[in-house]
Amino acid sequence: MNYKLTEFEKHSDQRGDLIVFLKESELDERHKQFGQIYFVTFETEGTVRGNHYHNEWREWFGVVSGSIEVFLEDVTSKERIKLVLNAKKNKYTRLEIGPHIAHTFRSLSKYAALVNYANSEWNKEDTIAYNIALNS
Repeated sequence: MNYKLTEFEKHSDQRGDLIVFLKESELDERHKQFGQIYFVTFETEGTVRGNHYHNEWREWFGVVSGSIEVFLEDVTSKERIKLVLNAKKNKYTRLEIGPHIAHTFRSLSKYAALVNYANSEWNKEDTIAYNIALNS
């Protein structure tokens, strides 16, 4: 399945944390053009976002607040995986999702937020609705 989990860099001192979400040196040549950066928020526990996949887009997600359950499904092979990502003080994890991987996010906390980098600007024609059953 076309996804990858990576711990990302954090620098901490008495003031707090500086988190290095994604560096150019971590991108292969195909993904070095700037696309867009955005935030996604979840205002209540149980809020569901996503339910789609992309034919072209590659995305990198990181949880900056709260806890989020992630459901991934390869739309070709139907392979599925469920992950939980947290904004923990001691460890931050980045989720990279490639094309043809349907993704759905569900908040497990009262408030949650994701930061996202995509390798190109959003294109409505490249976003295909796809519902993943959240029970499995």
